[in-house]
Amino acid sequence: MNIFQEMVLSVYSFKSYREFLKNKKLKVFCYGIVFMMIYFFLTMILPFAEAQIRYGGISGGFQENIPDFELRNGRLWVARAVEYESAAAYVYIDTDPNSFFYEAYEMEDYLRGYRSAVLMDSEKMIVKSNGQVQGIYFSDLDVNFDKEDLMRLIPYVYVGIGAMMIFVYLWETALYFFGVLFVALLGMIVASCMKCRLTFGQLYLLGIYSRTLPLLVKGLLELLPFGIPLYFIANFGLSVLIIGCAINRIQEQEKTAVY
Repeated sequence: MNIFQEMVLSVYSFKSYREFLKNKKLKVFCYGIVFMMIYFFLTMILPFAEAQIRYGGISGGFQENIPDFELRNGRLWVARAVEYESAAAYVYIDTDPNSFFYEAYEMEDYLRGYRSAVLMDSEKMIVKSNGQVQGIYFSDLDVNFDKEDLMRLIPYVYVGIGAMMIFVYLWETALYFFGVLFVALLGMIVASCMKCRLTFGQLYLLGIYSRTLPLLVKGLLELLPFGIPLYFIANFGLSVLIIGCAINRIQEQEKTAVY
């Protein structure tokens, strides 16, 4: 039985879990790695690819949404004012010579309602982060930069995104195997209540397969505009329920084998 057949059977065929117990540790580990690749594709790569198609890639998005700008000789010029506001963040850029911001310490009250903020005029940038408001004058930076320079950095942006995705995949895979540890501990309680003699290693193996359906559901939910409240609890609860059903079928199969 190959890994992909096991993925399908782990969702609905509880009688197959007895066969899963016969798998070697390396195969079970590979199952987790491959499954997390599929989960990562659903939750990260697919949405990223969709955004790339919708906005014409990062280059197209930058060209459309970022106005022409130039930072030269300590002064910033932007073709049009930019303003963005949400419940926690605020961005306002206006380099009109008649428009300017006060010093950073004088802007603290103005920015009090935002967790983070960025204000720019032709001479300086004011940033609020972690409760601190700081001002930076462009003349102190000794930097010359414009939109063309930004566009030339796009290949490096893709490299950065690729590196970030690899890190996220490795992190989520580590969390997956750690989460199975939690499921196996709960499985020990279930097995004890059902008077089934399974080692922790066997329950951990069953836990890896039991995570298939909950994580597939979670991945599909992330593609929808709504979610399920407290799905974190249902996520692990479903895994434990699957282990309970698998243990029940294992006991039935063992009784049938005896008779």
